[in-house]
Amino acid sequence: MVERRKALVVRSAGEVAVVYFTASRLLDEIQIKSVGNDLYDIVEKQHRARIVISFQNVERFSTALLGKLVSLKKKAAKSKGDVKLCSIPPSIMEIFEVTGLDAAFDIFQEEQAAIKSFGRGAV
Repeated sequence: MVERRKALVVRSAGEVAVVYFTASRLLDEIQIKSVGNDLYDIVEKQHRARIVISFQNVERFSTALLGKLVSLKKKAAKSKGDVKLCSIPPSIMEIFEVTGLDAAFDIFQEEQAAIKSFGRGAV
């Protein structure tokens, strides 16, 4: 099942929600707020706490997005889930390293490896 939202595309891989950003640049405050709301809805309204977020299409983003990702990770953890990241371009990875968030998130080069890391229920 694939669900299209304003800022995201969400695909199901078993019990895992795989999220793709629809824009290559996530810079606008309103856009970041929309992304955050869409991400939070996955956990709060769809009750899906196992999430993989792919950065494959992202070229640039506001650091405000980092706050949304940290909040999402906390929400997922409260529901006994987790948020894992994948397909992060080197220029974007630098931001995670500088902020220390590379240690806070499980980061995978391949989407399939991130999905499989959830174990049973992941396809």
